Amino acid sequence: MVVEAINEFFVSVSAHLPKVDRIILDDLADDYSADFVIDPAEVENRLARINIHKAAGPDDLPNWLLRDFAPYLSQPLAAIFNASIRLGHIPPVWKSAEAIPVPKLPRPRSLQTDLRPISLLPSVAKVLESIIGQWLLPILEPAFDPNQFGCRQQRSTTHALVAMTHAWQSALDRGGAARSVFCRFQKGI
Repeated sequence: MVVEAINEFFVSVSAHLPKVDRIILDDLADDYSADFVIDPAEVENRLARINIHKAAGPDDLPNWLLRDFAPYLSQPLAAIFNASIRLGHIPPVWKSAEAIPVPKLPRPRSLQTDLRPISLLPSVAKVLESIIGQWLLPILEPAFDPNQFGCRQQRSTTHALVAMTHAWQSALDRGGAARSVFCRFQKGI
């Protein structure tokens, strides 16, 4: 009963989102470029670096198996990855996740506010995602706000603090004012 309530709540968070239109995906598949071909050596390299101490996802493939057999799995996985990209279709098991409810507080009282879902994803899907992310980042990087420091390589909270302090001091040097609003987020939503 509690498990079903947790599951229903986690599903409700994204229930309002529209489904992806297949026609748009089919049009994108026609624009497939030979520049976006995954090399088996790249797959082998990423499989060899998988953390074996992390849990297996819903595909139940243990990470030690993927790491130890990387030289043998890289060729067929690269072929599957390339076919998946060319056809614009991801195998359904790679899109699945096991959501584990983790309490935010020592004694959770509410399903909606005191639990957060941690998703276990298939490691093979994460390998494909990392390769595609490596392709997309140089394309998307120019569109990012220069003041965005989170979720970006070679940027940290220290960089954000230095940029903020510099902006304040520059404003004061020009005779302007510096105003700040600080918010304390006790719980992530």
